[in-house]
Amino acid sequence: MKKLFLLAGILLLTAGSVFAYSMPRWGMTSVDVYIEENEFSNAVQRAFEAWSQASNGKLRFRFYTTRFASNNAPIKVSFVNEQAPYYITRSKRHETTGYFTNMEDGFINAARVQIYTKTREKRPVTSDDVYKTMLNEVGYILGLEKLFGQCDPPSVMCMDQVGLHNSLTERDRELLIEKYERSSNDIKEMKSKQNKNR
Repeated sequence: MKKLFLLAGILLLTAGSVFAYSMPRWGMTSVDVYIEENEFSNAVQRAFEAWSQASNGKLRFRFYTTRFASNNAPIKVSFVNEQAPYYITRSKRHETTGYFTNMEDGFINAARVQIYTKTREKRPVTSDDVYKTMLNEVGYILGLEKLFGQCDPPSVMCMDQVGLHNSLTERDRELLIEKYERSSNDIKEMKSKQNKNR
């Protein structure tokens, strides 16, 4: 009987880990963000603030520009005063590279974004370009997935619409709330089941 409970516990733990990896998200509600000082820093900060407002208080960001913060903030945004590389295919609209550097137990714990200040056509980007593109990048940082194909209703997460929206859409808000409310509730439920099986 003890072996059966042990096996059930191991299966629940494994299933929980698989579930968590399928829904990566931040495990904290307040995340520090280092934004390199640049003429576009305010546009980047506005994009983070838009997502924070859309979360209904579930997520908050604290912004820093000091060297110390650049070493310790889990989210780092920097600027590259160069032409965007060839592999960035959405010229004029998607002039960033972003990636997660670390994820444990399905929780994102670090992310980096580089913003190129010139398009592939060598045109300088504007604050508006950076803001619209960062709406999409912050969505990735929060664990939302790219949307492909016909995006109706519209979303900043839709690859064909990156850089076209001046603000988050209702669909973006729904995706964010679903990820953070549902995954929070599912994690609580999973932990409760694990505790009952002990």
